[in-house]
Amino acid sequence: EGLIAPAHTSTMQNRIIKAGKAKLEAGGHIASISYGRVFRNEDVDATHEHTFYQVEGVFVSDKATLGDMLGVLRSFFESYYGQALQIKTQPGYFPFVEPGLEFLIEKPAALGGKPGEWLEMMGCGMIHPNVLKEAGVDPEKYQGFAWGCGVERLVMLKYGIEDLRHFESGKLGFLRKFV
Repeated sequence: EGLIAPAHTSTMQNRIIKAGKAKLEAGGHIASISYGRVFRNEDVDATHEHTFYQVEGVFVSDKATLGDMLGVLRSFFESYYGQALQIKTQPGYFPFVEPGLEFLIEKPAALGGKPGEWLEMMGCGMIHPNVLKEAGVDPEKYQGFAWGCGVERLVMLKYGIEDLRHFESGKLGFLRKFV
């Protein structure tokens, strides 16, 4: 039918920024989360699935920084996992951000993690100036950050689920664990 299954939710950045442009120009900021089912050409195993749900965050203001983004992400993960965490980043390529980073956390002790064990949790970075431009926002005046991650991976790690494939299996025994 001429349709393409989305590989990520980053395409929502343009709509979110366009919708928030008036608020931004009135001295406010844009802060939004979107989510959706995405499809990847992946070899399926215990930690990779070809179909999953992704959540994406977007923040734009006249003074957003990479440091702000790292603080927001660290706060989220520490709250979500209920403990202080060490974080680190490494360069990554994502077409809608520049620079692009992979955000890693030290594996939480609740999951059997030991010091020095790292988990990649998401891709993130500063919104590419061309994304702002295409949405009608002046990249010389405004900047922002965005991030995206798989919802199932967040849940998997928090609840000690050993195999990502359980989420799409339809097995009632697995689903009943969450009732």
